Formats: sequence, C-alpha cells, structure tokens
Amino acid sequence: MSEKKEVTKEMKEKAPDSRKGRVIKYLIAIVAILIITNPGMIPFLPASIGAALTGVTSGLFGDVTKISSVVKINWVSIFQLILMFLMLMVSQELITWILEKWNPKSKRAKTIKYLLDSSMHYLFALVGVFWGLSIIGVDVSTIFASLGIVALIIGFGAESLIADVVTGLFIIFENQYNVGDVIELDGYRGTVVNIAIRTTSLMDGGGNIKVINNSDMRNIINQSSDTSRAICDMPIPYEADIEKAEAELDKLFDELMEEYPEVFTERPTYAGVQQLADSAVILRIVAVVDESNRFTAARFMNRKFKIGLEKAGMGCPYNQIVVHKAE
Repeated sequence: MSEKKEVTKEMKEKAPDSRKGRVIKYLIAIVAILIITNPGMIPFLPASIGAALTGVTSGLFGDVTKISSVVKINWVSIFQLILMFLMLMVSQELITWILEKWNPKSKRAKTIKYLLDSSMHYLFALVGVFWGLSIIGVDVSTIFASLGIVALIIGFGAESLIADVVTGLFIIFENQYNVGDVIELDGYRGTVVNIAIRTTSLMDGGGNIKVINNSDMRNIINQSSDTSRAICDMPIPYEADIEKAEAELDKLFDELMEEYPEVFTERPTYAGVQQLADSAVILRIVAVVDESNRFTAARFMNRKFKIGLEKAGMGCPYNQIVVHKAE
C-alpha cells in the first residue's frame, strides 16, 4: 500500500511541472505570432519602425496583416484571453484541490473521483478553445453547426479514440471494476490504480504500472468481486499422528487470527488430507480472505504452520537419497 501511495505521489509531482512547461511554450509561441503579424503592437515602438517591420514580415510571409480581418487581435482581446486563461486555471486548480481533499472510502466513489479528475482536463480544454475563439471574433455558432461533418471525419480518423472513450463510459456505468479492485487481463494480474476516460492503469505486485486502453479491456477477471481463498498444503511425516497434527493446527488458527487480524477476517478451515505423497501426508488448510491478501495469507500460513508443527515434533519431511557404498 505504501508503494502505491509513493508512485501516485510521484506522478502527481511530475504532472504539474510538465503542464507548466507546455503552458509556457504555448504562450511564447502565441506572443511570437502576434509580434510577427502585428509589429505595431509592440509598445513604445515608433510608427516608422513599426511600418518598416510590417513591410519586412509581409515580404517574408506575405500580407500577414490580413489575419486582423479574420480574427480580432488587439490589446483588449489579448487581455481578455489572459483573463480567460487565468479564470480557467484558477477554476481547474480549485476543483483539483477539492478532489485531492476528498478521500472516499468506497471503491465506487474512488472511481468516480478519478473519472472526474480525468474528464475535467478535457472539459476545460474545450471550454478554453471555444471561449478563446469567441473572444478573438470567430463565429463559434458556425463551428457548432459544422460539428456534424467534423464528427464524421473524426469518426473515421480517430476510431480507436472514440472506442476508448465509449468503452470507458460503459466500464464506469456497468460497474465492471473500480479503483482498488484486483483484476486479471490476459495473464496480467494487477490492482486498478486509476480509471480515466481513455485508459485504465494497473499496478502489479512489483509496483510496475501498466496503462491499457479501455477498448482493450476485454475478457477481464475481477478477482475482487468476491472473497478469495488462500490455500496452504502442509506436509507431515507418515509416522506422525494425524489427529495430533489436526489438533495442533486448530490452535494455530486462533493464533493466526490474533497476529494478523487485518488479513484473516475469518478463521481458517481445515479441509482434510489432500494427498498421500511419496514422502509425506499433505494436509490442506483454506482461508477465506480478500483478494489483495490472498498471497500474503498463504505466506503467513506456511510460516506459522511450519514453525508450529516443528515445535510439536512433526517437522516437514523432505526427499532423501540413500547411497550404499559397495565393499
């Protein structure tokens, strides 16, 4: 659990830095384009020099001043764009802060939290684009009227993207799995650490995170949908008293419950003699635990029963090779 928190924290620390870098690059590009297309906007620049720069840029790139007839670029619109950008950034940071402070207990609520966080970025991006276009004088209603054709083009060009988004919505609404569930996909077993609009992130036992497109999340096994069974097959020697071993195991069950209450919420069950092996009698013990504790519970039982049975004089047998030396 601590490894999962550290990975999530590291991802959150890296994300703001990369986002700030992209924003700075975009702002520099916008300022450069504005200066190239409108040299007269440079403050404290004499009109003669501004006209000369306009002539130079027109000679290099054509009559770039025609952009002003298409979009409204002036200091008022620039200030409006800056104000819009700041308002969107403040709103996004506020919502992000609220989501970070929200610590839901249920897996379903955690899933909704991650989905809101993922959707928020797309929503603010769309609002910013259309709001910014309206500020610089672009007829946004015409764009909306053309969305049908645009959607058709995007449908052919970004089929996988749409499939990811639609599948992600079905995953959420059908409650196929939630954040914190342990699922298995094509032999890969991991814990769901994030569900976004397009992708699902799984973390395996080694802390490695695998990001999978939602459209590829097919034929999954949700191992957290029900309790799991941790199995321990404990060998004892053939000469050992089975009834004595069973009585000793019954005592060890109670000790396990006391030592690891967060793992063993129910008392382990003795299933009986599983196998008469070559050199040992195999006794099977089953514990009903949460899927995330299945392998941990098996390790705890192996250790506890081995130590307990050895103290009772019934150590685990092992294969031996007897060599006879010829005279």
